[in-house]
Amino acid sequence: MEPPSPWPCCYSFFFFFFFISISIISLSTSTSTSAPALFVFGDSFFDPGNNNYINTTTLDQSNFPPYGQTYFHFPTGRFSDGRILPDFILEYANLPLIPPYMDQSASRRYYKIGANFASAGAGALIGTFQGSLTQALCQLLSQNLTALVISLQTQIRYHKRVENRLRKMYGNAVADNTLSKAVYLFSIGTNDYLSPYLITNSTRFNSSYSDSQLIELVIGNLTTAIKELHKRGGRKFGFLNLGPLGCLPGIRIILNPSTDSGGCIEAASLVAKLHNKALTNSLKRLAKQLHGFKYMLYDFNSNLEHRIKHPSKYGYKEGKTACCGTGRFRGTFSCGGKRPVKEYQVLVPMAVASIPLLLVSCLLSVTGCLTSQEHFNKHVALFVFGDSLFDPGNNNYINTSTEFQANFWPYGISYFDPPTGRFSDGRLIPDFIAEYAKLPLIPAYLDPRHNEFVYGANFASGGAGALVESHAGFVVDLKTQLEYFRDLEKHFRENLGDAKAEKLVSDAVYLFSCGGNDYLSPVGNNESILYPYTHEEYVGMVIGNLTNVIKGIHGKGGRKFGIVTIPPLGCWPSIRAGRADNSCSQEIEMIASLHNEEVSKEFKELEKQLEGFVYSRFDLSTAISNRMNNPSIYGFKVGDSACCGSGPFGGIYSCGGKRGLPEFDLCENASDHFFFDSNRPNEVASRQFAELWWKGDLEVTSPYNLKHFFQA
Repeated sequence: MEPPSPWPCCYSFFFFFFFISISIISLSTSTSTSAPALFVFGDSFFDPGNNNYINTTTLDQSNFPPYGQTYFHFPTGRFSDGRILPDFILEYANLPLIPPYMDQSASRRYYKIGANFASAGAGALIGTFQGSLTQALCQLLSQNLTALVISLQTQIRYHKRVENRLRKMYGNAVADNTLSKAVYLFSIGTNDYLSPYLITNSTRFNSSYSDSQLIELVIGNLTTAIKELHKRGGRKFGFLNLGPLGCLPGIRIILNPSTDSGGCIEAASLVAKLHNKALTNSLKRLAKQLHGFKYMLYDFNSNLEHRIKHPSKYGYKEGKTACCGTGRFRGTFSCGGKRPVKEYQVLVPMAVASIPLLLVSCLLSVTGCLTSQEHFNKHVALFVFGDSLFDPGNNNYINTSTEFQANFWPYGISYFDPPTGRFSDGRLIPDFIAEYAKLPLIPAYLDPRHNEFVYGANFASGGAGALVESHAGFVVDLKTQLEYFRDLEKHFRENLGDAKAEKLVSDAVYLFSCGGNDYLSPVGNNESILYPYTHEEYVGMVIGNLTNVIKGIHGKGGRKFGIVTIPPLGCWPSIRAGRADNSCSQEIEMIASLHNEEVSKEFKELEKQLEGFVYSRFDLSTAISNRMNNPSIYGFKVGDSACCGSGPFGGIYSCGGKRGLPEFDLCENASDHFFFDSNRPNEVASRQFAELWWKGDLEVTSPYNLKHFFQA
C-alpha cells in the first residue's frame, strides 16, 4: 500500500526527542569557543542509516517509505518518521548532521566534528540478533548472510579507525584535543534483553542466561567499550538507560489477547530496571576509577513510562499503540511492507507515543519464525568443585575475610564490572569450558539470585582444600561442596522428576581443582611443613578425601569427571616472596609432584572400580611451568611475577588493598603477566588452559579431553 499523505500521526514525537536532547546537551558544555565533536554508539535509537551499507535484511533497515516522511521527505535509514535524538543534539551544539559512518564517501569529511557508528538491532553482546537467530531470519528471507548488525565491539573498532585517520590528517596534537573534548553518546542494551522473548514468542525470558547473568555480560561489555574510549582520550560520556521494555508494542502483542487486558510483560520491564540499576552503579565506579571521566545518565525509563501511561499530558493522543505497523497495538514489525508481513497501517490523524519503530517488534511471533526450546533441553550440565582457580564468587556469600574474597577492584578488571568474586582479572577455566560447551556462565551455587541450575552449578570456594582443616571456618571445604551437590540433586528430583533428574546428573561433567590449599595452608616458611606426617601420609589423606567426594558424586549418578593437576606451588610468587633468598620451595615442589603422581594412580583405580566412571586429567602443572619459564612463547612478557600485589615478584598478597596492606602495585596491562595476583594466573592463561583441556591431545589431557565428554 502507498502511505497516506500528509503524515500527522508521529509529529508529536519531535517533542519527545526535544525533551531528551535538552537533558543531555548540558554534557557538551565546553570552555572552548568551538563545539566538541560528537561520537555516537548504539542501536536503532541512534542509527542514522549505517545499516543501509551492510549486507543485511530489511528487518534491520528502514530505507524505504514511510520512514523519514515527516522531516526528510525521503527515507534515510533512520528508524523514525524524521530525525532522531543525536540529530537534535547536533543541532543544539551548532553542528551539522553527521552522516552514517558506513557511508565512507561522506562521513570521513566530518571526522573532526564526530562520527555515528550506531546500528539498528545492535547490542552490547556480539551474538545479539546474530548467531542462531540470524540463521532463522535468513532462512525466513531466503538470504545467505552471516551477520545482521554492527555489534558494539565492532563500533568501537571503527572508532579506532577514525582516531587513526584524525592523527594522519591533523597530527597527534589536534587528534588528542578532538578526542578529549568530544562527547560520546550510548544507547545500548535493549536488543540484548528483548531478543530472548522474540526468538520463542513467549512471555518467559527464554535465554540460556539468567537475568543477572545477562545483565552482568551486557554491563561488562559496555564497560569494556567505555574503558577503551577513555584510554583513547575520551572523557565526557552520555547514556540512555533502558525503557520499560515489556510495554513496547512489539513485545506486548506476545500476551494472549483472550487472557490479558492489554498489559505489559512485567518480566521484561523488570530486567530493564535491573539493568538500569547495574548501569548506574557501574558508572559511579568508573567515575572513581578513570581519570577525568564524566558522565550524564538520562532516565529514559521513567520518562517513556510516563508518556505511555499519560499520553495526553505530553501532547499525545495515544500512548500504547504504534503509528505504523499491523495487528494489536500495531506491534507487528511490518511498517513499509518490505518485511515478510507486507500489509501495514499508518493511522491518520492519530498521534502516537511509540518509540521510533525499533527493530524489536514481534515480527517473529506472527511469521512462525520461532526457535524450538528443544536445544535448551539437549545440553550436558557442568558441575564445578574446588578452590580459587575455579571459584566464580561463592565466597562473596559466606562469613569470611577479604583474604578469601576477590569481590573488589581490580579483580575482574579485564572482563567483569563489577568484580564477581573471581580471583582473576577476568574469566576462569570453567567459564571458558562452559563457553566451548555452548552453556551459559555457570553460576556460583551460593549466589541467592540463582535457584534452578539446570545448566550446572559451581561449588568452588577460594582457599578450599580436600581436608576440612585447610582454612577451616573461612571457606567451603570439599566435603561441604559435596553436601551442596547432594542437596541440589534432591532439588532436581523434586522439580524435574526422577527420570529427568537422573539423566541430567548422569550426562553431566564434573570438574575438580583441589589440593593446592592443603599443601599451602600449613606453610610457615618452615622446611618441615607437614609435621607430624610424612609427605606420603599427608598426600594420602588429601587424595583419600578427594576420592570420597568423587565416589559420593558417582553414587548419585555422576559418571564423567575432569581434574587438573595441582600447579608447581613451590615457585608461586607468594612462596618465593616469603623466603629469605626468594628461591622456590623444593619441598612444596616435591609434595605437589607426589600429589599429581598419586592422583593419576587413584583415577586409574577408580576407572576399574566404579561402573561407567570415565575421566579427563589435564596436566595443568606442566602447562603452568612452561609459561612461567618461557612466557614469550605463550604471549606473555612476564612469567614469574604478579601483575597485582607488592614486594618481590608481586608476591605479597595485597592486591586490591583490602587485606591489611592498603598499598599495592598494578601493572598497566594484565595480559602481559602470566600471574594476575600472587597466587593465580590471569584470564589469558585460563583461556589457554581451557582450550588445552577442551581439545588437547594425550600429552596434555588423558585419557580423554573434555570435548569428548560434552559431545559423546
